[in-house]
Amino acid sequence: MEEKKRKRQPPPRYDDVFRAGAIRLVTEHKRPLKEVAQELGICIDTLKAWLKRAGHGANPTPTTGTPSRVRELEAENKALRKALAEKEETIDVLKKSVGIFSRA
Repeated sequence: MEEKKRKRQPPPRYDDVFRAGAIRLVTEHKRPLKEVAQELGICIDTLKAWLKRAGHGANPTPTTGTPSRVRELEAENKALRKALAEKEETIDVLKKSVGIFSRA
């Protein structure tokens, strides 16, 4: 019965500097909303509301930026760079061999 009599605490108030910093983490540093909200100890809905009010929309970071997708793209990039280096090496060998055969 006593629990019902207790007044609910109002939500915490955050100053403008804190809000701007949170928005900057999401927009400029391209960090996921969920990660920023957890790190700062705020509700993700609060962060979405701040972003919307600041004119950035509810989800300014692309959904393709998930960590697994980034790792996948980095692995693909590494493989392509390796293949390119092999191709360039083959071209260099062929150029040298053409030079040798043209002298003879």
